[in-house]
Amino acid sequence: MSMYDTFASSTTPRLISTSPFSRHVSSQDIDEHAEQVSDWQLTYDQMSAGRFHGELTEFSLDWMQVIRDRTNQSLIKRGSAKPGTINFSIPLSFSGDLYCDGNLVSGGKALVAHADDLPQLRTPDEMDLLVVAVDMEILERELTLQGIAFESRHLPKTYLVKDLDLPRNLRTILENLEYGCASSTADLNDERLRHQFRDAIMLQLFELLPSSQPVEITPSNRKRTVDRACEYALAHLDEPLTILDLCRTLGASRRKLQYCFQETLGTNPVAYLRTLRLNAARRELRQGADLVSVQEVASRWGFWHLSRFSSEYRTMFGERPSQTLHR
Repeated sequence: MSMYDTFASSTTPRLISTSPFSRHVSSQDIDEHAEQVSDWQLTYDQMSAGRFHGELTEFSLDWMQVIRDRTNQSLIKRGSAKPGTINFSIPLSFSGDLYCDGNLVSGGKALVAHADDLPQLRTPDEMDLLVVAVDMEILERELTLQGIAFESRHLPKTYLVKDLDLPRNLRTILENLEYGCASSTADLNDERLRHQFRDAIMLQLFELLPSSQPVEITPSNRKRTVDRACEYALAHLDEPLTILDLCRTLGASRRKLQYCFQETLGTNPVAYLRTLRLNAARRELRQGADLVSVQEVASRWGFWHLSRFSSEYRTMFGERPSQTLHR
């Protein structure tokens, strides 16, 4: 049984536990899930079809924020992290391909990025991700003391974790935190305990940074082509846009456009652009209440056949557009 099978059927975020230094919530809405991360500004688009389930566990350890983010659908993630932090994203487990700013990232790699320069991610299904956000000044001071060379201005980068015990050790620390908070055996109100957990996690990060030559992440030319195609398509929703229209606008062949989308996102341009529009329509329906109708929203995002829109929407999100509107 998947961990998501135990979720309640309600789409309202469910606060499972909370304290001044820890919180655990579950959600069946991607926007609500994104909003749960304290001090982060995130936007999610759902890319795979099916009902979304997510669990978020967050620990506030003073100058360190520890987040466990578990999701069951492929997502496009954009945004910024807690200001003034360096962020370590370490997959604990995932199934499928992970794309970072248009680069396919193989298993056994961790991503390190500035708070205000997070690369766009396309996550795989059933991802269990640990994120550690550390105050940048404190991190650099700690690394200097340990004699570890680290050029934060060159981020984002990926670091190898394949031959390290890092994921297993961090999972153990995280599970001790989760168990302790759930059973009330770990009182994070005690600064001494927060200090112990911070140092345990920092020791693991020390193992990561000098482990190998990191790979700098930069948007590829093909990623820039994809971005231009998306901008053009979303700016011309009132037109019956075709792939040939995109080819003419971008000065690219159909084959090149296909390669650009496939290599940077693992999908084709028609499917991706339709999914972006479905997500935008869902976001508007979610906020619309009595101010809009399903047909108005569908038309605004380039869906002129209402029944086809409703069918595609239900397949993608696991509910009818009217259910989202009146939730």
